[in-house]
Amino acid sequence: MTDTTSCSVTDAINETTQTIVCVVSSFSYLSLAGPAVITVSACIAFAGYYASKAMARKRATIDLIEKVESTPHYRELQSTFVHHREEGTLQCLNDPKNERDRKDRQDIQDFLNHYELVAIGIQTEILDKDIYVNWMGGPFVRDWNAATDFIQRERWKRDDRSPTGFRYQSKLFEAYQAKALEFD
Repeated sequence: MTDTTSCSVTDAINETTQTIVCVVSSFSYLSLAGPAVITVSACIAFAGYYASKAMARKRATIDLIEKVESTPHYRELQSTFVHHREEGTLQCLNDPKNERDRKDRQDIQDFLNHYELVAIGIQTEILDKDIYVNWMGGPFVRDWNAATDFIQRERWKRDDRSPTGFRYQSKLFEAYQAKALEFD
């Protein structure tokens, strides 16, 4: 503790009377304890917030992977995609000729939409990139490579107002493309 004394002399109207005012102030390091505790508490709270956010992102990613791999609906979509990928017939589905091809085209679109959703989740940091890439990075990129011609054809949509009769929709599977190129 440090004591300091500050005195000032005040002249009164009468020269014979003077008042001396002395103020004794003291400084204590203990007075810094309150702000220090508040600062440390705030840092701990922020660290806890970011740790829980990261844990929630990891949990969401694992839940998504588990759900996708265990639901019959997704497994059916995957089976349709794998069949056409292995047969090399994905691009034939851009202009389906029969009901079976229309259903397969819809299954392929739904399958690819799942990857688009994952890519958006990773871009917005809702999903954890490292966990997803470690588990699904290979299939993610492999399926992108297999579907690029199909996707490119899907991006071109008939538009009678356009001089060419078509309009290019670059946003279709844009996030999936960006992440597949990044993961490759």
